[in-house]
Amino acid sequence: MIKTEEPKLSEQLTESGNLKEAVWQAQEEERDVKGYHFRNAVQNGTAACGADILKCFFENCRLAESGFGNQYFADVVFSGCDLSNADFSRCLLRRVRFENCKMLGVNFSESSFESVAIEKCICTYGNLSSVKMKGCLFAESDFSNASFQLCAFKSVGFQRCDLTRSEFLHAPLKGIDFTTCEIAGILLSGPELQGAAVTAVQACDLSRYLGLIVR
Repeated sequence: MIKTEEPKLSEQLTESGNLKEAVWQAQEEERDVKGYHFRNAVQNGTAACGADILKCFFENCRLAESGFGNQYFADVVFSGCDLSNADFSRCLLRRVRFENCKMLGVNFSESSFESVAIEKCICTYGNLSSVKMKGCLFAESDFSNASFQLCAFKSVGFQRCDLTRSEFLHAPLKGIDFTTCEIAGILLSGPELQGAAVTAVQACDLSRYLGLIVR
């Protein structure tokens, strides 16, 4: 079973409901956004350019369409947040956890994930193309119609996820266990599935592909 490293939050978090102000102050003082507990922030479209986000906890925040591209996130938790259409492209995420979040159309393209967990989230139409993943867990989440094309997976687990019509073109899946997931209609060219684990029922649906491990 895949397990991720838990985020290491600051022992004392600074309460704040204003992410924009915290980002602005960090930029002015040339420091990181570190050690904050952002609760109930409603700041769609926030841009966090140039400020690394470290040891922070985001709780019930609405940050849809926000821009976090090219940022570094470490030891961060997003819980119950709306991150729909948020831009996390070309980011480095290390020990980051998303739980019970709404993430429709979220963009993680060309990012690097290290010990990232996405659990009980709605990530339909998410863009995870060209993401390098190591030690990551995706559990009880809806990734239907999402793109994982060109991803590189190392010690990655999918548990009870909806991957209906998701795209895995040119993303080698050796060692990936799909046996608890819904994978009807996934898009790939064939060789990607060599060494993947599927159920007998799933194998029937994927019988045109070769190299499956049927359990």
